Amino acid sequence: MPFLNPGGHDFVGANLDGWGVIQLVFAVVYTIVLFVLCGILWKQRDHPIIRMRKIPMAIAAVLVLHVYVIIVLIVYPLNGYFPCNAEFWIMSIYLPIGIGLFQAQNQQLLLISRGQQVLLTREVYKPLPSGKTRWQYYRNKFILWCKSSKEQDAFEGFIAAGMLVQFLGSLLIYVISRKFNSYGVVSHPTTQALCRRGWEWAPSIIWQASWNFIAGPYLLWKIRMIRDIYNWRLQTTLAILAGLPGTPLWLAAVYSDSLNGVSKYWAPAMWFLPGLITMQMITILSALFQVWRSKKQAKEVDGALNAFDIKKHNGTVGPNASIVTTSTKTKGSGGSRVPMKAMEDCLTSNGLEYNAFYHFCTTKTFNGENLVFLDKTIKFKLEWRRIFNLLHVSHNAARLRMYRDAVDIYLTLIWDKTAKYPINIPSNISRDLNTLFQSAAAIAAVNRPSLPRSGSNVTPWDEPSDPFASVGDHPLRPMLRHSLDKGSATELISEPEHSSSDNNISLEPSDPLNDFSVPASFNEACFDAAFASIKHMMWEQPYQDFMKSKRNSASSV
Repeated sequence: MPFLNPGGHDFVGANLDGWGVIQLVFAVVYTIVLFVLCGILWKQRDHPIIRMRKIPMAIAAVLVLHVYVIIVLIVYPLNGYFPCNAEFWIMSIYLPIGIGLFQAQNQQLLLISRGQQVLLTREVYKPLPSGKTRWQYYRNKFILWCKSSKEQDAFEGFIAAGMLVQFLGSLLIYVISRKFNSYGVVSHPTTQALCRRGWEWAPSIIWQASWNFIAGPYLLWKIRMIRDIYNWRLQTTLAILAGLPGTPLWLAAVYSDSLNGVSKYWAPAMWFLPGLITMQMITILSALFQVWRSKKQAKEVDGALNAFDIKKHNGTVGPNASIVTTSTKTKGSGGSRVPMKAMEDCLTSNGLEYNAFYHFCTTKTFNGENLVFLDKTIKFKLEWRRIFNLLHVSHNAARLRMYRDAVDIYLTLIWDKTAKYPINIPSNISRDLNTLFQSAAAIAAVNRPSLPRSGSNVTPWDEPSDPFASVGDHPLRPMLRHSLDKGSATELISEPEHSSSDNNISLEPSDPLNDFSVPASFNEACFDAAFASIKHMMWEQPYQDFMKSKRNSASSV
């Protein structure tokens, strides 16, 4: 069997020479590898590190593009058994739509970065639609989407509209051209080789060029100042650059006779393959690498905690020592892990430090919603103690007021139907909070627009503040400090100052929850489990990365 058929891709019988077999084997092996990686990534799609990347959309883009990759890989071996009209639909639908989905997923970095900047300064929950009939429900749902849609929703709507226009345009060209059928009104029937040239292919090229040479470079310009710790910007940049050479090389191979010799063995459409495969691998492997890195760090932390427990049991450290206050060594960490107490002090007693940490979380780790939740929960517990220390306040009115404020926290930061950036908590904790708040949240979200209550961002006791202001008096007050040691906890809390004008409980007359029956299980500790989970997660990696960044900055000065 010769390695190369002398006729090459001449549309005369199958090409099962050495080169054709290599392409078939590569198509099979690459498909198996890609599907395994996609399966692993799908199982990890809810991991906090990559959840923000919209993994389902990324996998959809990868798989749609993979259909095109496989078809291109079998063009040479089939050598004529692959009809021109089938290639037309693949070039007009699979490739442009795949690249469109890919660019939409790339847009996530910019959208997440922008969205993180407003977590402390805007109301961030999505209202739910209402309606007595199905028509009214969907009409109101569309109206709410138009009023409260994020840039991400608008961008995805634009992509969906573009896909529809692309399909309808391709269908019209297919129907009227005699190259693809016998009932057309323009062009003339021609050979398999000449069929692949002509004006009919222009829309697919325009679509690809628009995404690769307009949307792609524009996105690169917009994300140029982002410096995340996950190398997400680097991944996006490499993926966009990988898609640039394909279109001009395909045009040259199709319309230039000087490349006819090359095209005999390297079909014009194969010029897209290097870029597409690079885009697929970068998207999948970069996400999987971040998951692996995060789990590796979590394993190191667990090892350090276990080692600390052993030392404490053996008497190597003092009996009153705690992981909260003691630095720990972790393998490969490059030094000691900063103790939990340092993060607690950052959250409660140092405005400048907190602002720097918040800025780090919103610009480099993109999990600022977790800090907002810690902030709101601390204030919620302080307000609870303030209100219930006012002896003349009605117990039922106080419980309803605090329940209403707890529902606001649930709406804005926990319930995935309304929270634009929901925190990541274990399913059992989420289930308990759903049981406690979901019925009330559904009423509040349907009957009230997504606007701040009483001049507040989320809760009415919040003080307006610029999260990036260089001031030393952050509105946070001392919090409940829970030790990570099993079975030990200490409370260090001070009551906020208040004047006599604060000694009243006011409820908005129009609030739909005024007559709601507060669950008996609702109490001051309703968010404790979620608080402990989020606090540990923030200490485990984001705060360590923050302190490492500070040390690196100090050493470079």
